Amino acid sequence: MRNARLTTCNYGLSRVAFRGPRRPTDGAYVACIGSSETFARNVTQPFPNLLEDRTGTVCINLGQQMAGPDLFLQDDAVRALIHDASAMVLQVMGAANLSNRFYKVHPRRNDRFIAPKPALRQLYPDVDFTGVAFTGHLLTKLVEKDPVRFSQVRAVLQRSWVRRMRQLVGLAKGPVHLLWFAPRDPRSPAVDGHDPNLVTPKMLGALEEAGAKLTTVIYEGCPGALPQSPDADDHRRVASALSKAMGRGLK
Repeated sequence: MRNARLTTCNYGLSRVAFRGPRRPTDGAYVACIGSSETFARNVTQPFPNLLEDRTGTVCINLGQQMAGPDLFLQDDAVRALIHDASAMVLQVMGAANLSNRFYKVHPRRNDRFIAPKPALRQLYPDVDFTGVAFTGHLLTKLVEKDPVRFSQVRAVLQRSWVRRMRQLVGLAKGPVHLLWFAPRDPRSPAVDGHDPNLVTPKMLGALEEAGAKLTTVIYEGCPGALPQSPDADDHRRVASALSKAMGRGLK
């Protein structure tokens, strides 16, 4: 990996390599679920490390590059970690990287497009899916071919995202802190291709209705890194905001 100080680890029987060092799970801990921003491969001290320093409670970084909710829901070890956690931080992930009635994604690399389903071939009989390897490429191709037809795909992705994110919220027995860690305001309309991709205020509201409490940190990104990547200062802001949201009730 580019960051020589970055190590990975596993929890239980999970086959997923999470960011290390491995944290103990035999006492109180916070499970930090998320995508690339939570994994933070370009940052030496990601927010779970900083949050642990602030709260004094173990924080487990369960972020994964380009993850969607499928990765966590399909991993029994992660589901157990979420259930047993004193609290969960659930990053708002994009809605493109999940399997749905139109296409299938890789179970652990959720940005990898595996295959179109019959419903997508029927909706887009004029599209050749050969050579499409990633969900981002797929959605761009579909929008460019016909934005009207794509509205059906968007609607299915958004409904699937709400259903699965609510499932993640429902796994937790402790408080759930929904983290908006993105370069746009959560109150702004979703723009295709802008992270978290396809997520709208109404979708966030559905998670808040399920009991999640929203914490917002908007970033501009650091020069020279991947587009729109949060920097060390952004991670410090997340740790500060989350520690305030958690207050003294964290055990």
